[in-house]
Amino acid sequence: MSWKHSLWRTISRVAGRTAQHSGLRVLGYHAVGTAILGDRYGLSTPPDAFARQMELVRSGRFGRPVSLSGARIDGSSEISVTFDDGYLDTLTAAAPILTRLSLPFTVCVTPGLLDSGRPHLSWPELKELALIPGCEIGAHGLTHACLDALDDAELSRELADSRRRLEDALGRPVTSMTWPHGAASRRAAAAARAAGFTRAACSLYGLNQARREPLLLKRVEITGFDHERDFTGKASGTWDWYALRQSDPARR
Repeated sequence: MSWKHSLWRTISRVAGRTAQHSGLRVLGYHAVGTAILGDRYGLSTPPDAFARQMELVRSGRFGRPVSLSGARIDGSSEISVTFDDGYLDTLTAAAPILTRLSLPFTVCVTPGLLDSGRPHLSWPELKELALIPGCEIGAHGLTHACLDALDDAELSRELADSRRRLEDALGRPVTSMTWPHGAASRRAAAAARAAGFTRAACSLYGLNQARREPLLLKRVEITGFDHERDFTGKASGTWDWYALRQSDPARR
């Protein structure tokens, strides 16, 4: 754990006195248990910690558990569990826990990474994951590029092709996504809507109220550095102050 995380933890325990609690809270995960080479950001959450976190989600204290596409975003308390990139352990480690607890979840995958081998899912493994009750498959770009940095034509191609490849493989609609690297903007959201997406989450901390653009949903990152108290704080809003360090893509 870095000194920065320790500092942010301390700030969050003070800032949490003014946390908001009603709205859609989206939690962002990457790997569950897999050691990621060169990872400095705690992208891999230990399976035992993940299991405890999901038990807390299942308790209902943070709102009604929903997938991205199943969220009402009407101001009521909801919480959504999402995964980026498509790591194999989403199938082997996370999904069994989520299934046991009957929790819906959304896995946003990058088709280009599925062709790259371990530690990512293969196409047959993705199809197996998609058959699990409560699992929604979404897109995460075609090549994991910073989508907002692309010109209009390339942006449209990345979005449309990521959706098409997943729909062709799974034989069902794919209408949710998450933005690789959190690289989003109003221009990118418009392109995502044109490509057929209806929900998309970025990397801006915070709670989503009814007025939030559904293709630029705020999302809180959960890391392997998080203690249970950190997770509880992130799920209940005490870390939302972190958005002050970020730029809101809805204003770009």
